[in-house]
Amino acid sequence: AFYAFPSFSHKMASEKLALRILDAGVICAAGSSFGSKGEGHLRFSYANSQANLRKALDKISKAL
Repeated sequence: AFYAFPSFSHKMASEKLALRILDAGVICAAGSSFGSKGEGHLRFSYANSQANLRKALDKISKAL
């Protein structure tokens, strides 16, 4: 699998942000699931088509 682990400067916990993105229809993992140093990150798998990845990015953009 292929993963991205981007950091974010949102004013909320990674778990809460992951749930917000899930509500938009995209699954990701909260960085806090990978230990205390993971907070402030999200983990996304990008093992999909470019078309589906674009759709997911559009959904994330609208959710934020």
